[in-house]
Amino acid sequence: MKIGGARRIIKNDIWDAFFEKMKMEHQEKSCIVSEPESPYLVKREIEKEEKKSKLGFNGLTPSEWALLSKNVINEDEILNPVWNDLSSPRNKYQLEHGAVYPLKLVERLVKMYSAEGDTVFDPFLGIGTTVIAAQGLNRHGVGIELNPKFASIAQQWLNDVQGLFANDNHYKVINDDCRNMLKHIRKEKIQLTVTSPPYADFIRKSIEDRTTTHKTSIITFENNSTVKPYSDQEHDFGNLPYKDFLKSIKKILKDNFEVTKPGGYSCWVVKDYRDTKNKIPYIPFHSDLAVVGQEAGWLYQDLIIWDQTGQRRLVLLGYPSVFYVNQNCSFIVVYRKPK
Repeated sequence: MKIGGARRIIKNDIWDAFFEKMKMEHQEKSCIVSEPESPYLVKREIEKEEKKSKLGFNGLTPSEWALLSKNVINEDEILNPVWNDLSSPRNKYQLEHGAVYPLKLVERLVKMYSAEGDTVFDPFLGIGTTVIAAQGLNRHGVGIELNPKFASIAQQWLNDVQGLFANDNHYKVINDDCRNMLKHIRKEKIQLTVTSPPYADFIRKSIEDRTTTHKTSIITFENNSTVKPYSDQEHDFGNLPYKDFLKSIKKILKDNFEVTKPGGYSCWVVKDYRDTKNKIPYIPFHSDLAVVGQEAGWLYQDLIIWDQTGQRRLVLLGYPSVFYVNQNCSFIVVYRKPK
């Protein structure tokens, strides 16, 4: 049967074909003693045929890929592409960084958009979560990190993991500016990039805000939220004004495009921002990033919402003059390189 241009195999079709085959063989070779028909044998053959006909998504069946690609809030929102089951406690390495994403999040993206033996890349490696996910899922991994402290932590974490679960793949932590990406990465080498760029000077503004406006608020204490600057280097992406940041990130996306295989993917985990001090209610970072990526040659493939409400208590924002909704989610901007 064809549905939406794709062939779909129905269990009954497999059952009928298998039954007819068994029946003909029995009629033609009735004098030969054969293995008796049983529900177990039939089920086993059906499952074998189903798996054989459906494999093709990075070693996953379509149903397995679908389960990874979306999550549900409840049964009434079965098509809602919101991810809300990705939180995990921070380990000793992750506690050293002010903005890390969960290992489970990277693992899901790696499973979805790459196969075993592919190379996974992170131009803003931080303390190494992307490379660790690649190692655990039998992919090659490489990352670039500007801050020598974070690069050292990433290498230590990788060494510890490799000591316990060594494999034959290649892993590299590069302490350099990702503006030099083309010096380190061969063109059309990468299948998947997973990264979270510094949010321009948002983090420094947030730190300043928490020492004044939110000094004793729920945001700082009950939400157990901590932020740290990435570095004090002037050319660090995390210290650039927003407009300059977008110009610089466009260059990174162009280079990332060059090192990615045709048909490969690049996933950017970001969070929108407010600059109420300068009377800017909402900065749609994920939308601006998507536009910049398209200008760099990427196809804007998907937008995934990472729901973080379960980890942050809702607070009243803007009271008493104006009200704002709680931004308890991040976005994953997914690009694809045309073939």
